[in-house]
Amino acid sequence: MIMTLANYAEHEEEFLKAMATRYQFAGKTWHVFMERFREKNTDRLDKDIAEYLEVELLEGRNEGANPATIMRDRLKVICQKFAEAGCDFNGNSDKGRWKIAKRWLREVVYPEWLKNHPLVPLTCEQLWQQLWHKATENRQLKLLVPQLGGLEMGTAEMTESDLLAVRLGSRVKLEVSLDRDGYLLVLEKGTSGKIWCLSPSGFAPEPYVSGGRVILPMGGSRHQSFHITGKTGEEEIVAVIAKTIPLLDWLPKKGDPLLEVGVEHLQGLFGYLRQHPDCLLLRMAYRVVAA
Repeated sequence: MIMTLANYAEHEEEFLKAMATRYQFAGKTWHVFMERFREKNTDRLDKDIAEYLEVELLEGRNEGANPATIMRDRLKVICQKFAEAGCDFNGNSDKGRWKIAKRWLREVVYPEWLKNHPLVPLTCEQLWQQLWHKATENRQLKLLVPQLGGLEMGTAEMTESDLLAVRLGSRVKLEVSLDRDGYLLVLEKGTSGKIWCLSPSGFAPEPYVSGGRVILPMGGSRHQSFHITGKTGEEEIVAVIAKTIPLLDWLPKKGDPLLEVGVEHLQGLFGYLRQHPDCLLLRMAYRVVAA
């Protein structure tokens, strides 16, 4: 069934790509537009995004070219396009004009675009991808494996781009490093494609945790570790750290069986995240390989 969803967060990617096509943004301009105008990057500095896009921005340029300068020039082009389309910058200078354009796109252009582009409700996989892209990948979330290729995990030499490989049958733990107290919600998408709630659950019976190093399964759990079963492939984990207990009626309670997460659960989570942008989202992935 076709229906229209006004949920910007869930459909941001589709909308931004449609706008990039409408205004004929290509190459470096396309990359700058997509990253600068994403909701999750609102508070990031231009120089940080330019650093993230360094490879794309420097492609074909002479040695010594400055990614930040290239990005600034591309933003001028983008904002000029929007000015010609009716975005009122109220005489603002170049600095910060993208913020006005971003608000104009969301509050003026997006509702009009929706009228002519009825959206098919997102699948569970699509919602997961939206959540995955909202999260940040860093060392605050990592898998603890007793041994990795004969080495202690901490001594294994891995580059940032390497994906940790874990053998079927392994027993692992999950470590989350927090700089504040908060409620820990952990979701995992297994190699089967199913999504499970690891916290709160029998693995994490006390999901409100103090800042510092948190290990799953928790000490109060009857489980000592997570057992890697199923089939080979890639598994993904997203952790959401909220300041208070989220008002989500589907959160498992003590004694409940492990919850398989579906569309309605993820939709509810997106609604909560829109109302609580101060939540911290972390992510990590690893490969499950044959024993």
